[in-house]
Amino acid sequence: MSVVLLIEDDAIVGESLQMRLELEGYAVLWRRRLDEARSALDSSPAAVVSDVRLPDGLATEWFVGLPVGLRSRPWFFLTGYGSVSDAVSAVRAGARDYLTKPFDVEQLVAKIRSATQPPKVPEEPALLGVSAAIRQVERMIRRIAVQRVPVLLMGESGVGKEVAAQLIHELDPRVREGDFVAVNCAAIPETMLEAEFFGYEKGAFSGAVRSHRGHLERADRGTLFLDEVGELPASMQAKLLRALQEKCFFRLGGERLVRSDFRIVAATNRDLYAEMNQGRFREDLFYRLAVIRVEIPPLRDRPEDIRWFTEKFLAQIVLERGQPIAISEPFLRELIRRPWRGNIRELRAYLEQAVVMAEGGLLDLPQGEGDWIEAAETQQTIAPLSRVVEAVERAHIQKALRYCEGSVGKTAEVLGISRKTLWEKMRKLAVAGSAGH
Repeated sequence: MSVVLLIEDDAIVGESLQMRLELEGYAVLWRRRLDEARSALDSSPAAVVSDVRLPDGLATEWFVGLPVGLRSRPWFFLTGYGSVSDAVSAVRAGARDYLTKPFDVEQLVAKIRSATQPPKVPEEPALLGVSAAIRQVERMIRRIAVQRVPVLLMGESGVGKEVAAQLIHELDPRVREGDFVAVNCAAIPETMLEAEFFGYEKGAFSGAVRSHRGHLERADRGTLFLDEVGELPASMQAKLLRALQEKCFFRLGGERLVRSDFRIVAATNRDLYAEMNQGRFREDLFYRLAVIRVEIPPLRDRPEDIRWFTEKFLAQIVLERGQPIAISEPFLRELIRRPWRGNIRELRAYLEQAVVMAEGGLLDLPQGEGDWIEAAETQQTIAPLSRVVEAVERAHIQKALRYCEGSVGKTAEVLGISRKTLWEKMRKLAVAGSAGH
């Protein structure tokens, strides 16, 4: 708890200020004389509030004669009109501010709060998401990015491991000027792994018509990102380990030692601990890659990010297509409800498809009368019957409104229901309409 030293001989003013400051959470040391206040300064108060004229002298003159260290903390003087010049002299000697009587207590409290509380550091803009879980991951990435240590990113497929790796690269001032070389270890045929990683010289094998720089060489002074590193076969794991340890290697068919200084970031959606126990992944390579391990949670565990990514992706799609896209709240609730087993990658693909199928620039459920089952159900789950019925009703009402050019009265006639019933259903199903029709 921060301590405020209050020097005030007026009992009413002193008691009032003490009560107000204690309400703000400060501990108040109230002294009525300068000779009493001198010893109280030894308690290192966070701020000092003092009247100028006290029974045993002028507080401003006393202040000017104090050691610099005692004058360095925030001092606030309360002064009558006749003592303003004394207060101004004290400010020139290092006091923070003065207030003339009668003074505004709230203004004084605000000044003390500003002087004693450290300034709030603005939170970094969200780059990976807005949920508490992903912001914690992002804060960890910001800390480790400036340290030249290998990082292993773990998480399900499509969760954003490569984006996190790129963020590490961009935040590391020593490698961001170099290239970010991403390698999908699962996509390279086993027979081509060594050639792709280390490069080769012309004529090293049949079809090698020219020299080729491998991934490790191209990552020099940059970042080498090994995606799905758990897919590497044992033979390649041993060769990669040696290259990572020594930061040098030979091209296939080459005799010149190639040196490459790069940051290594790896990613996997597999349990490498289990892989090690079963002998499918080298323990020494694991500990070489996983000096720092970062787990990225799946999208379904952070629904706030589903909304954030939806807005972000739709803004990108609108920019690419040059046409506005609106999104209904039922559609957004459906997105948040889905399990998204393919995580962010699946969400992006779904939104791109939804935009193509949208009518009138509105993303709503269902996307069409024929695909209401897909809209009402998620993968490997069955939606409640009430949700399916609502989806069919919504689609049919929307179709009828388009047929009647938005006229609610005509639509009610076509559907064989009253205008009031149609309005109630539209309100319940969040179907937009025009009150003027």
